Amino acid sequence: MTDPRRKRHINAPSAPKKKEASPDSYKMSRPAEGRKEVPKPKPEPSRSEGRQQQGNRSGGQRTGRSQGGRQGGDRRGGRNQQGGRQRPAKPERPKALTGEDWARVIEHDTKEDVVTAMSEKTLGFCRLKVKSNGQLLIPSQRLYIGLDGAQRKEVVSILGMARRDRMSNMAKMDMPLVVQMFVEEHASYFVDEFYNKAGPISLKVHGFELLPDVGKKKAAQMVEARNSVGVFASVEELNTACNIDAAELLARRFVSELEDPAMAPRLTELLLPVEA
Repeated sequence: MTDPRRKRHINAPSAPKKKEASPDSYKMSRPAEGRKEVPKPKPEPSRSEGRQQQGNRSGGQRTGRSQGGRQGGDRRGGRNQQGGRQRPAKPERPKALTGEDWARVIEHDTKEDVVTAMSEKTLGFCRLKVKSNGQLLIPSQRLYIGLDGAQRKEVVSILGMARRDRMSNMAKMDMPLVVQMFVEEHASYFVDEFYNKAGPISLKVHGFELLPDVGKKKAAQMVEARNSVGVFASVEELNTACNIDAAELLARRFVSELEDPAMAPRLTELLLPVEA
């Protein structure tokens, strides 16, 4: 038997020993990072900037072409020494004034020395740079706008055509007066070409009915008065026989056609230009 006082030796399992970490085994932890920034979309360039950039790129291409092909460009005649295309010179007078020699003053801006005028052959509105020396050019005054520079005493240059809807109120008021004065100065021509030759333009409409305030009854009276004398010898005879103001009626018709380009038939195209 064993002695109960004998010391018992129990081998209890021991915990594993911790390994001592070496300095080399330490690793730096990654620093905390926030949310990554999302790149903002680049704003689209405006139209003006885009055109400017495109112009710069095209300008650079032109420069490169000019450096490489100056000699060839001169021979072709279509490019200048810098390699760019030569722009055609702006014509001194608009096409609408081709063949026009005279214009009539409608309004004179003395501050800018610019005149709004009406050509005599087609009744086209134009803007003229003048040298008035401080004198006001009156409505219906004739100005030479032809190609002979020696005859140009007042007109310096033709600025371009003028639109009636952009005229001043004063010019709009004076324009019918200028047209009527033009018709009165060529009254004999319009009497011969219109009042003595006007006839039916359709089965129901007579040419006299194109005039304002002239209906079928009045047109028939005018035809009867013309038949009684054969032809009108003068505007005075016409006014007395028909009890009208022939120049005023025709001028009002011209003004209506100038205000409404869609009006037809157009007496301005049938009767103008005035042939002396």
